[in-house]
Amino acid sequence: MKRFHVHIHVDDLARSIAFYSRLFAAEPARVEADYAKWMLDDPRVNFAISTRGDKPGLDHLGFQVDDAAELAQLKDRAEAADMALLDEGATSCCYARSEKHWVTDPQGIAWEHFHTLGNIPVFNEAGKIPVAGACCAPAPTGDKAAACCAPAAEDAPAACCAPKATSSANKTVLAEHSAGCCSEAAPAARSKPLNVLFICTRNCARSILAEALLNAMAHGRFNAYSAGSSPSANQQPHPLCLQLLQRAGISTEGLRSKSWDDFAAPDAPHMDLIITLCDDAAGEVCPAWPGHPASAHWGYPDPSAGDAPEAQKIEAFRKTMHMLHQRLESLINLPSDKLEKAALQGTAQDLAAR
Repeated sequence: MKRFHVHIHVDDLARSIAFYSRLFAAEPARVEADYAKWMLDDPRVNFAISTRGDKPGLDHLGFQVDDAAELAQLKDRAEAADMALLDEGATSCCYARSEKHWVTDPQGIAWEHFHTLGNIPVFNEAGKIPVAGACCAPAPTGDKAAACCAPAAEDAPAACCAPKATSSANKTVLAEHSAGCCSEAAPAARSKPLNVLFICTRNCARSILAEALLNAMAHGRFNAYSAGSSPSANQQPHPLCLQLLQRAGISTEGLRSKSWDDFAAPDAPHMDLIITLCDDAAGEVCPAWPGHPASAHWGYPDPSAGDAPEAQKIEAFRKTMHMLHQRLESLINLPSDKLEKAALQGTAQDLAAR
């Protein structure tokens, strides 16, 4: 059985959740810091909102199906009608893994046909994390204004994981152009990656998450490391930290609890930026870092603290990972001039206020 799908960009998530909850007389089935989704049964609608677009309004429509056979039927219809089609296959977006394809209607509105395979704790998994924006909808073709933050100019960078349109006989052929959801062109690459060190007292949870996330997201622009002032005696990160990263498809190879003294040694990699993630570490006397790197404090509660049931701790880790992902996404999308040595201190502190 099919379920109609609507995805809308909003400016104020909390206000929009309150409005649509009253309109539907139902609470959302899933809420994240930048996303909410209702799974309505009367009528059957998958209604999603997100704050990841540049402007509010409709992003895309579509159909969610219950199995691969229904998805194949929709694909056959599109191909029989000679529609422009982008087959993404298995992918991840909007906190879910899905099998999907896209078609674009004559008005330039993207239609998503998808079969959800499972939930994930981040908006997109490693290797598919969007540069900015949301929802992975392909940009429309023709002279219509592009949807989902896509620029209208023919030669402008495609948005929302958009395919680039070319012509072939009587059919438009779409070539995938993975610029990221609703993204403009990726910032120009630096000649040398920035080295970033994340610090927590025990280096077993927040700083490990930050190291793994940034290395997964960086695309060669950053090298991430982590350390602690009093690292775990067994050098093992918290097991829930590793579990969450593995579920998100992010490599945990080589992750271990380390002393910050390791990075103060003369032969250690020289850091460009030091970020403390816990208040205790921020208040301690740090080693004398070689090269006088920029520094900032991004405070997050410790998800491993206390004796809460495991389900609550898993949720605390998931929220911490999500908040880190959002701030790191802002970091990697900054233009190169904001990452130069003279500007980096102010840049990192500005991000702390977001």
